[in-house]
Amino acid sequence: MARARAQIFVATCLAATLFCASLLAPGSARAAPDFQLLALDKKLQDLSDLLDRNPAARQLSLSQLLMQAGLSGLTEDLPRTGNPQVVASDEAFAQHPEAVATVETFRTALALLTQVHGGQDNLDILLAHPEQNTDALTFRGGIVTLDLIRQSLRALGLQSDMRPGQDILRIPVVLWQDTVLRLGPDDRLAMSRPDGAFIISFGRVEIDGARIAATGGPNPTSKDFVPFLTIGGGGSLDAVGASFQGLGFGNTPKFSGVSVVAHALMPSTGDTRILGSHFEDLQTVSVNGTAGSVINGNRFYNMRNNALLLSSATEAHLEGNLFFGKGPTNAVRVLAGSDKAVVKGNVLLDGDRSGILVQGSSDRVEVSGNVIWRRSGGAIKYQRTRCGVVRDNVVLNSRQKGIDIRSSDGVLIEGNTISGSGSAGIWISAQPKGAQTLISGNVLRGNEAGLATATGAQILMSGNDFSNQLPRLVDGDITPRNRDFARDLRGRSPMVLSASETVFPEALVAPDCSEGRWQ
Repeated sequence: MARARAQIFVATCLAATLFCASLLAPGSARAAPDFQLLALDKKLQDLSDLLDRNPAARQLSLSQLLMQAGLSGLTEDLPRTGNPQVVASDEAFAQHPEAVATVETFRTALALLTQVHGGQDNLDILLAHPEQNTDALTFRGGIVTLDLIRQSLRALGLQSDMRPGQDILRIPVVLWQDTVLRLGPDDRLAMSRPDGAFIISFGRVEIDGARIAATGGPNPTSKDFVPFLTIGGGGSLDAVGASFQGLGFGNTPKFSGVSVVAHALMPSTGDTRILGSHFEDLQTVSVNGTAGSVINGNRFYNMRNNALLLSSATEAHLEGNLFFGKGPTNAVRVLAGSDKAVVKGNVLLDGDRSGILVQGSSDRVEVSGNVIWRRSGGAIKYQRTRCGVVRDNVVLNSRQKGIDIRSSDGVLIEGNTISGSGSAGIWISAQPKGAQTLISGNVLRGNEAGLATATGAQILMSGNDFSNQLPRLVDGDITPRNRDFARDLRGRSPMVLSASETVFPEALVAPDCSEGRWQ
């Protein structure tokens, strides 16, 4: 009798859906290899190896690297910046062509930063200057160049050994809001870690092709201190083709390496742009409290914390950047109300945790056209946001989830290719009551599961290709819906999905993301 039942079961499965086949023998129903994705994975591996062993390659733009690797067109929306130039601010200083230098305490500058960003890590700076010496070379009222810094240090008796070709800064520099710090292609500035050097500007900083780096071993009285460039208050940064190395420390944006940390009550000195620049061994590049900042075509290599932080930075635009080398945590963080940011056409190679994290009421953030390869964590994560757009990304071989949506209403996941994730290709969890997620036109193949949920609320599905996602199509609390997916592996019929039921409407109604919905 038992043998007869087994024969009936086998016959039924062979005649039924692919879903039944996967139940009978999961190994025999696994996805066939996608040779285009395999070729892409190999080329990205070759590119990663090239960047790891060839320092000269790290200085090439992303478009040059992709062309060299046979990957032209991989990201369709690379910024076409040509040869961008720094936007100069001479007009505002026509009557004060050269700033006035004095010696003042840097405690005032720290106090202004503390008003917005707290006092954490301030003590490390004070300890880096023994005997409570808080003298800083301070500028007001005009243009500041590296030549003027050298001259002023000598004239004021602060430092006599700084000269062209040996520009090691040993003294803190503070620039007030009526200054412009201007560094050009021939400028090479090294800031001494043992001597506690750093730069804080509350004015405009214009860096055209210059190099700024930390130098020397640990500070003898403050081992955590590392030199940094911070633009605070109403200050702004325009960096084009610049290079930054070894800067930054601490657990806040203030001193993280290269930081623009705006004060909401101070008038801005201009827009912040960071274009075609190279960042290596920094703690983090932080952009905080700005509007409309542009961060395009840069390279982030072996960063010590998350590579790029946007915090309360509305309508920021990140495009055509390359993140590679060691990365202990997220490459990009979009946090704390960074509404309407756009993260587009970037390439992320390796690194830990989620490659792109959107979190903390950063609403209407678009993550599109990015290539995210072999993250040790996940690829893209939205948490506690509304109306995000995750579109046309290529996610390959993440160790954990591909696209991860948590506690976020109105998210659109559209046109992505997600392959080889060690967990679910798309994961949706901890959704508030009534939340909706629209998943449309994605290709899922060879992930541990195609779609998985844990309190996923309502999921609207249309046109998703699960045909190479066998044997595990769905997982989590929607596992009972597996049969609905097996019957329509290419998603030709729209469905509205929840843990309790599947509904097949004639058409889907997109989530309501009108401006006034949450007012």
